[in-house]
Amino acid sequence: MSDKKEDALIRPLAGLAGQKPDAPAWFTDALAAGREDDAVTVAGAKIQYSAWGPRGAPGLLLVHGGRAHRRWWFPFAPMLAENRRVAALDLSGLGDSDWRERYSLTCHAEEIFAVCEAAGLNEASRPIVMGHSFGGWATLGAVEMAGERLGGAIVVDSPFGVPDPDEGYTINMGGDKKGEQRERPKSNRIYATREEPISRFRFLPSQPGEELYLVDYIAREGLKAATDTSTGENGWAWKFDPRHGQNFEIHFERDLFLAARCPLAFIYGEKSLFSSGEGFDHMRNQARGRAPFIVIPGGHHHMMIDQPMAFVAALRTLLTSWPVRVGL
Repeated sequence: MSDKKEDALIRPLAGLAGQKPDAPAWFTDALAAGREDDAVTVAGAKIQYSAWGPRGAPGLLLVHGGRAHRRWWFPFAPMLAENRRVAALDLSGLGDSDWRERYSLTCHAEEIFAVCEAAGLNEASRPIVMGHSFGGWATLGAVEMAGERLGGAIVVDSPFGVPDPDEGYTINMGGDKKGEQRERPKSNRIYATREEPISRFRFLPSQPGEELYLVDYIAREGLKAATDTSTGENGWAWKFDPRHGQNFEIHFERDLFLAARCPLAFIYGEKSLFSSGEGFDHMRNQARGRAPFIVIPGGHHHMMIDQPMAFVAALRTLLTSWPVRVGL
């Protein structure tokens, strides 16, 4: 691979020098769709959320991944809200929500339930929650906490290992290869111009990003105005708390694929780094006959960015036929 192609893979927007790329009509129409922006306080932190569609319709909550934000869902939420009440939140420490001294899976699960209530997702029936990557862990945290309060949970390309049948499953975050905790800065680097961090934006893990209008949008919306306290100069910084994930242990008490208290569904990218290995095979085998398991052709980890229409079509189809309801 040439250096130029490798740079485009790692930093898809580098060649644009911070300029906005052209976007198709569906994208601009989606961003122009009416929505409600509000916030709810959970354990002392203000949690921002946005909502689309009529109150009183079946609810769907969208949960973003690590170091991401609710605006990842803005191009797609209106396409899901025709007959639904759809909401997307910023988990604490991410997006426009408040930062905390410490984070936990339990606290993120509480944020999920609080936004479901505040956004009116519970008014017609128990809501469905869908989480991508880290958001899939948070979604399963809500399932473990009180899955009976949910109509269903959709996990989108979250990495898993093989749970121990007696000890459950633990994910350690924020450590080095020896399992030790790393010191992380309390604030993000401040850039003099907005264009510089946009040009440096990269996916974790790296993947192609040919739909540049989507990549540019999530990068641009992931920044905030900031002031360098050492120089007093104004600039731009990423919104996420760099300490999010530090000393953060995720533990599920049991194999949730066998003991969930609500229906589960799974969506993975065919080319994702997480759609292979023992954990993936275990999950797919456990889902067989119990839960829908969708693989998006050609999709990478951030499949809503590289395969947006296939992702929306798959999700729309899933939501019309799942969860299966028996009787009247």
